[in-house]
Formats: sequence, C-alpha cells, structure tokens
Amino acid sequence: MIASKHIPCFLVILSLGFSSLHANVMEAKVNSPKIVNQSVELDGVSIPDHPRLLFTNEREAEIKELAKHDTFLDSLLNFLKEEADELLEDRPMEYPAHVSSILPVSREQIYRIMTLSLAYRMFGEAKYAEKAKAGLINVCNYPDWGPKHYLDVAEMSTAVAISYDWLYDFLPYDTRRLIAKSIKERALMPALKEYETGSHVWGKRETNWNVVCNTGMVLAALAVAEDEPAMAGKIIKEGVGNVPLCLKYFGPDGVCYEGPGYWYYTTVNLAMLISCLDENLKTDFGLSGLSGIDRTAFYYVSSVSPSGLIFNFADTYRDVPNYGPCYFFFSRKYNLPRVAEFYRNLIREVILSPKKNPRWHFFLNIPWYDPSTASVSTEVPRMQVFNNQLNPILVFRGNGKDANAISLMAKGGAGDMPHQHLDAGSFVVETNGVRWLVDLGVEPSDYSLDGFWDYTPYTGERWSYFRYNNFSHNTLSLNGTLQNSAGRGRVLRFCADAGKPFGIIDLTSVYSNLASRVQRGFMLMSDNAILVQDEVSALSDSCRIVWNSVTDAEITIKGNTAILRKGTSKFILKIAAPYDAVFTKSAISNYGPAAPIIGYSLLQVSLSTDEDTPCTIRILMGSDEYGMAKAEAGNINIHLANWR
Repeated sequence: MIASKHIPCFLVILSLGFSSLHANVMEAKVNSPKIVNQSVELDGVSIPDHPRLLFTNEREAEIKELAKHDTFLDSLLNFLKEEADELLEDRPMEYPAHVSSILPVSREQIYRIMTLSLAYRMFGEAKYAEKAKAGLINVCNYPDWGPKHYLDVAEMSTAVAISYDWLYDFLPYDTRRLIAKSIKERALMPALKEYETGSHVWGKRETNWNVVCNTGMVLAALAVAEDEPAMAGKIIKEGVGNVPLCLKYFGPDGVCYEGPGYWYYTTVNLAMLISCLDENLKTDFGLSGLSGIDRTAFYYVSSVSPSGLIFNFADTYRDVPNYGPCYFFFSRKYNLPRVAEFYRNLIREVILSPKKNPRWHFFLNIPWYDPSTASVSTEVPRMQVFNNQLNPILVFRGNGKDANAISLMAKGGAGDMPHQHLDAGSFVVETNGVRWLVDLGVEPSDYSLDGFWDYTPYTGERWSYFRYNNFSHNTLSLNGTLQNSAGRGRVLRFCADAGKPFGIIDLTSVYSNLASRVQRGFMLMSDNAILVQDEVSALSDSCRIVWNSVTDAEITIKGNTAILRKGTSKFILKIAAPYDAVFTKSAISNYGPAAPIIGYSLLQVSLSTDEDTPCTIRILMGSDEYGMAKAEAGNINIHLANWR
C-alpha cells in the first residue's frame, strides 16, 4: 500500500486531476490547461517554455559555469564531445522488420539523439543538432514505435520528447509539426486508450513497466503541451496516479523487489518523472515522499560489495553496478553526498575505458551532475538491514582495513513476484576482493523460454529451468522439493549493534507442508568469519535436507571442511554441526533449452532428520584460519531463539 501520509495526495490526483499547485496541493481541483503564448497554464501555474524537460536553460548555465572549475565535470563534457563526434558518423537506424520488439532500437535512439542534442546545447555546434534532427525525422518516419510491446513506445517517446524539447528553437516548423504529430498519434492517443479502459497492459502494472511507460507518456505530454493541452493534462494526471502501484513495493528502505538490474531501469525513469514534474508543475504530487524512495539510492550503493560487485539476485544479468546517471539525481534530491562520491568513482572507469559506456541515458549525468562530497569520513557499519516486504536484504561487513575481512549479503524472498527466483534465504559472500559463493543471475536469452513467466507454486514452468529454482541457489532444499513460490522469506529478528551482529530470516512458509519451522540466521563472528545457521523442524520422518551453495572456485574437500581457491586466494567453509556431516561437490550439468551454465559447481551438505528431531546446521566460513579458529573456540552452539 501507499504510505498513509501520501494517500490523500493520490486520491486527489485520481479523482480530481492535478492539484492546485498553490498552498495546499492535496485539496484543490484542476482547471483545464490552456495555451498562453508558447507556454501552458495548468491551474494558474505556467509551464515554462522549451527547454522544459530535465535540463532548463538556468541549469545549463549553472553546468557551464561549474565546468570552469570542476575538473571531473569538464572531463565528462570532453567525453560527451568525443562520443557525439563518433555519432556524427553513424548511419541512420533502419526500422527492424520481422521482430517482436524494437526495444533495442528505442534504447539506442535515447542515447544517440539525446547525446547529440545535449552536445549541441553544451558546445553550440550546429552539426550536432543537424544530426539529431535527422535522427528525429528518421524515427518519426518509422511505420510505428512498437505498440505491441509498449516499452518500445515508451522509450522511443522518451528519446523523441527530450530531444524535441532540447532542440525546439533549432528545429524548422515543419519538423516540429512532424515530431509533435508522431508523439500524439504513436504515444499519447494509445496511452489515453489504456487509461480510459483501465487496462493492466502497462498503465496499472505493479512492475517496472508501470514507471517506464507512464514516465515516457508524461514526458511526451509535457513536450507537446502547447499543442495538446487537454490531452497533456489527462496523460499527466493518469500517469502520475498510476506510478505508486509500483513504488509501494520500495518501502520502507528502498529495495527494488525485482532485483538490482530492474532497480536501475525503474529508478532512472522515476528520476526523469520527478524531475520533469518538479520543474514544470512545481510539485511531484508526493512521489518523492513515498516510503523508501528517499533511501533507494543509499540502499543500492550500500549493497555494493568491497570488490565493487552487486548482489545480483532475481533476473539480474550483470554483477557490477549500473553506470547510469540516476545516482546524481537522488544524491541531489535527498542530500546524499556519499552516493554522489560513489557515482563519480564509478563513471571514472567509463571515462578511462569508453568501452564500458552503457549508452542509453548515460549523459543525463551532466544535467544532474552533483559535485558534493561527504564532510566526514565514517566507517561502514558492520551490519545494515534494508527491510522490504518481499526481498529484505541483510548486509554484513568486516573491517575494511583487513584484507581478509568478510562481506556477506543475504535476502528473504517472494518467488511468485515478477522476475523472482526460488532463492529465499540465499546469500553471496566474498573476501580479499573475491566472490566465493555466487548467484547465477539471469541469462536474457532465457526470457523467450516456454513458460518462463509462469510463477505458479511448484508447477510453474519457470521452475523447471535449473538456474531459477532453489537447487541452483545458496539456500536449502527439503526432500528434493521446490520452494513454495507463494511463500515469503522475511526478517524475523536482527541486531546490528550487538558485539556479534546477526539477522534471522524466517523461511517457514517457503517450505510449507515440509516443515513446521525453517529459519536461517547469519552472525558476524569477527571481521574475518561469519556463521550461517539453519534450523529445520520437519513434518515427516527421514526428511532429506540439502544445504546448497554455488561457486566457480576450485574445491578441495576434507570431510567437514571445504577449501575454495581462486589464484592465490582461498576461502574455508567448516561444518560446525552436525558433527558427522560432510561436504560433497559436483559439477553443474547443462541440460534442456535454457542457457548453459559453464564453470560452476555445487558444494553441498546432505543429511536426514526425523519429525521429532529438529535439525540444526552450522556452517562457519572465512578466509583467515586463525580468525575462524578463534570464532569456533567461542560458544557457537546457541539456538537462534537465544541469539542476542
């Protein structure tokens, strides 16, 4: 649900239209927009003339002045010019025939046309505007913008709206008419049909589609507001009113349940939406105040490991942070200088190695540029909890000054939600800049697999593909059975301030009909060692429990101890209980139509338990043998209920 303090705002938006934009934005009706010269007036507030999207003339002047003294911003501008110069040589992109989606074309157009338009504004050279104009005319002459897969339309609309707005004074009248007509017929009119029918094709989804498509429509509406004021008002009202249906899942701590890959996709579009609403209507109608939105960039940055990798759970393709620009938007919006510092360090890699350029929205980091730095250096907390009703995240960190310091990130889970895997209770762990137990993430080619989007508990075809079920994640399986995708892995208790910080995740509903209680606890024993403890109360005799983990390291097993090696680094896992349990290893076999999994092995502990004998599995892990021995010498034989 939407945070209660914001409900009145969205009720007004949905029932009345825009708020008055005066003293109380939550209570007044909206008047129909009307044309006033070249700007639009909405309920007494005049929308500024072009450019009005994301990069006003005032902000442009600020950036140009700042670049005179900010060497990093200056290097970004130099990189912009280099990339724009290369784009001058690119041939126009032809409309791809016989494909189900033109989304890659739409995304490339965001990069090409927006980059060229921005270069024109920053450097004043007509060659960039001419090339961007040719790109705009080209896509407006496409037969369509991919309406069967509306993300294609939304992203093409974003590309066209921003570039049309930024080049407005440069474009000839006939070109402006062509573009405005294309926006109206290919984006706004289909959007109105979606809104009027109350369809869930994209407008009211609870996924990234909602934010991406509604943002694209709002930007398009604002771009042509002087030509289509009534239509613009309707689009903005409906689009803004729908977005909280997705954002409600970000509370309370900013976690995107769809995973870190879709975190970027959602938040960069949200950033564009909030920015345009603020700059044009002087309010974002409470979107930026929804639960978790102020913390979402902090969450993402805090969950990047010491080696610079993300916890790539759910349908996340890469294990490195996204290089896109939304960090700067959130750091400026919510005064998060550490987020700004993180992003400057991140994109320094792109400037030095242009092949890492993600293209797409990349150069919005110039309009959104944030030079802020944290005034005081503080130590990273040993434990952080980012709660969420679907995918709560636990982050543990040993002392970063110690090369052997351990880093572990763990999660709850909600397998039947979009883009989820059966991974409740899973975790990744690293030391010495090496990730030892991994998440396989997603292979995009699998998106076209039969039944891939069927999340039905137990029988959903998605779970027949190994990469997406619990047998390929660092979690438990009971009696060789799939986790219940309708179950929920939730944080039961935690104490971040304890001498040995800990968190406990309740997984009972994920193993319904198999156990009366399943809980997994994580305790940071020292800077170098962590304990993973599972407690299972089975509902039948001879219940087979498998403690599962995935690694791409070389494995050596000595009974109850497993040693992982990569190069000169090593990592140790030791079974502290049951005393007679041993590790086994096996290579992952590739079978079926899904993308192959190459170079990974399963490291497992298998044992049986009876209904009247609760089972406890304790695995101690770390890369420092002395630190592990010291941790084991302490009393670790404590039930989760007694962790304090």
